[in-house]
Amino acid sequence: MCKNWHLLLGYSVFQHRRRVSVTTLVLGSYVNAHCLQVLSLPGIGQSVLANRYWSEHGGKGLNVGVGLKRLDADTVILLPVGDDKAGQDITDELQRMNIDTRWVIRCSSQSGYGMGLVDSQGHNLIAVFPGANAQLNTPSVLDALQQCRPCNLYAQLEIPLETVIAAFSAARQQSLCTILNPSPWQPLPAELMVMTQVMIINTTEAAALFNCNRQQLPQSPADWLQALPNLAGNINWQGDWLIVTLGDLGCVALGHDELLYQAAWTIAAIDTTGAGDAFNAGLLWALERETPEQALRIANACGAYIAKHNGVLAHLPDRQTLQAFMASQPQPEGRKIKRAF
Repeated sequence: MCKNWHLLLGYSVFQHRRRVSVTTLVLGSYVNAHCLQVLSLPGIGQSVLANRYWSEHGGKGLNVGVGLKRLDADTVILLPVGDDKAGQDITDELQRMNIDTRWVIRCSSQSGYGMGLVDSQGHNLIAVFPGANAQLNTPSVLDALQQCRPCNLYAQLEIPLETVIAAFSAARQQSLCTILNPSPWQPLPAELMVMTQVMIINTTEAAALFNCNRQQLPQSPADWLQALPNLAGNINWQGDWLIVTLGDLGCVALGHDELLYQAAWTIAAIDTTGAGDAFNAGLLWALERETPEQALRIANACGAYIAKHNGVLAHLPDRQTLQAFMASQPQPEGRKIKRAF
């Protein structure tokens, strides 16, 4: 992915071929996550009883970084945490996972805090207080870029937007591959859009990006394959790949000369919290080793595996677990279309 997705094809880790090591710097975020399981999500002004409570270490950047490390990817996580018990606890947990904590930044504030509600169908609502994540600043990121010398830079938006813009600017000057998951959603400046080579969005984010409501979006994979090039053209998308995750329908990906669809794995979802983060980790890992089609299949598998469980961090799959899951399931369909210009 230093140059393009096809640079390192033919070296499948699943088939125990040559191991590829490409450093990815993850601009992380930490959230002390608390979750309630409810029968149905409440409406405005409605109170509901929960039937289960759990808490765990979370955050979009943390999940992706740990997901990559769990898959044995060469990854550095730049992680802002608070000067509190939660910040110390996640630092200790990362050490137990044999993850380098030199890039954990202790900030003079409370750690990030999140509250999630999960219903009986696995759907969720999540609110996040940024806390220390809001203090991840440009000098810290530039220092990490200089010292780690990665090939790939991954960012999400639980950290300040101006920090992401500065990081992507420095990354592009160094010819790094920039990957953005604009979640939680906020409007994206044109300067960030033009510096993003790979963007991964869900349908909620797609509606915001394409300036429409969800009902106006394509409703089937076939419709997505037909509409995505025009939707991307309407916003003057110039990156290498635009990937839209479609939940239980799978995902679509728009490249310069091809359009891909990959169906989802069939599971009984318990909790979809973190499924997108697991997808992103699986995608980044697989793109260094597989064809784009197989990378999307692996990414879908990572997301599906997480959705089969309550909680995220403890269930991010390692390579053996991922391989066993994929071998035990019917292979979902895929489709590839060469784009005509």
